[in-house]
Amino acid sequence: MRYSIMLQIVGIITLVLLCAAALFAWLQNRPTPTQQSTETNVKSLTKL
Repeated sequence: MRYSIMLQIVGIITLVLLCAAALFAWLQNRPTPTQQSTETNVKSLTKL
């Protein structure tokens, strides 16, 4: 019985840490508004 509780606790902690890592990676890699406007300006200039 205690072993299954321990596995559940470890699983929940692992899941929380994985979600936090994914959120942090998303925050680090999302484009900033200046990058988006620069990319659209470059794309519009290359079409000309």
